[in-house]
Amino acid sequence: MMISTQANQLVTQLYREAYATPIAEFKQRCFELMAETFAIDSGTWITRCEREIPFYTQDSFTYQLPDGFMEHYHQLSTVSDQVHQVFGVMLGNLGKTLDILDVVPEDEWFGSDMYKLYCEEFDLHHSLMTVTANPLNQAVNVVTFARNNPERPFTQEEKATKEFVVPNLIEAMRVNVLNSFHINRSDPSAYRAVSDRYGNLIEAEEGFMQLINRFGLLQENKLVPNLDADKGNQITDDYQFSYQNHDGLVFIELQTAPVLQSLGKRKLEICRYLLEGMSNKEIARQMDLSPNTVNNHLKEIFRVLHVSSRHEAMSYLVRQQGLNELSS
Repeated sequence: MMISTQANQLVTQLYREAYATPIAEFKQRCFELMAETFAIDSGTWITRCEREIPFYTQDSFTYQLPDGFMEHYHQLSTVSDQVHQVFGVMLGNLGKTLDILDVVPEDEWFGSDMYKLYCEEFDLHHSLMTVTANPLNQAVNVVTFARNNPERPFTQEEKATKEFVVPNLIEAMRVNVLNSFHINRSDPSAYRAVSDRYGNLIEAEEGFMQLINRFGLLQENKLVPNLDADKGNQITDDYQFSYQNHDGLVFIELQTAPVLQSLGKRKLEICRYLLEGMSNKEIARQMDLSPNTVNNHLKEIFRVLHVSSRHEAMSYLVRQQGLNELSS
């Protein structure tokens, strides 16, 4: 089926928004654009890696739906069971866009508790669902459109158009996440990552991965710090770990403690020469010290910086903007 000019323009705009919109506002802006193209009344966008746990508000972005919408279906066991049966079918049809009536026969659907006790309450008379999964990080995105008018079902053309748009939508989100690593940093020395609220990493800077392994913050491929709250901050002698939940995307910053201040003037001078690429002998000659004394100073510097080699020390000092700090 030929994709309309309007759908192609929507995709172009989604990518533009990926660079222009802050991560906390990105899903809202995407749904505003998609609502114009598809004439939808409401929708949801869930991003996470856990597949067996029920969906909650903290996991989800909801568009034009009331607070607590995602928790509502947990109150009715029959509805909760049906929601997860439908999700199971969608997991078996990754990348495909299906109407609820493609999943549940019409006579069964309109007589179900899910429709009578849940969808009717929120005027969700017609819905289109698309589920994608990233094989690299296991992140699942569940994107649902809904209409309130029972007399206006989605057409086959609209289903095909949504199936075309959603992969571009997910890639635009990835671009938005990666772009957010490099702009508006609260601290230039911090490294960034995005996870779901269960601690499964979705995207991360290389330096972030180095630090979580150094400080033992990753166990069984999950982040150790608890991410249940809307935001949090954990400070130790070695690092500061802070996060904020944006509709199921948990944005994390991790930075090492400012240990350079604990080094004496002479060790800071050695660090400066280290960053200039000098060998131990050259440093000794520059500072009028014996090579053995420089070696001893470097061992102490490595201990303080929690590194085991001069290359790791240089990497650490560059990360902490060591050149500026050591030159002041």
